[in-house]
Amino acid sequence: MTQVKVSREAADFVRNEAAYLRRRNAHAAQRFSTTVRRARDILRTFDEAGNVTHGLPIRGGLTLVVDAYLFDDLREDGVVNIIAVRHGRMLQRVPDVEDDIPQDLAIDEPV
Repeated sequence: MTQVKVSREAADFVRNEAAYLRRRNAHAAQRFSTTVRRARDILRTFDEAGNVTHGLPIRGGLTLVVDAYLFDDLREDGVVNIIAVRHGRMLQRVPDVEDDIPQDLAIDEPV
């Protein structure tokens, strides 16, 4: 089985979403808990699960869609690192990128 790690930001989202749902609908909170467990189990068993269609614009990043939630992850040295969790209706957070890179920060060779 593959090791699955969760970033602080992803864990915070899960805790906040669970608390939000518990306050409003116990059944929805239980479904969310089941969704999180299913995502973890899928990634442990099938470490290549996920797609790039719904994912972050980061090289090597994949997104696993389970029910209404998206689990963005990066894989490194046999470990799946969940870096973000979001509801499918939420906007994807993308880092701001400047169009013009100052000359003193320019890189001559492509990465």
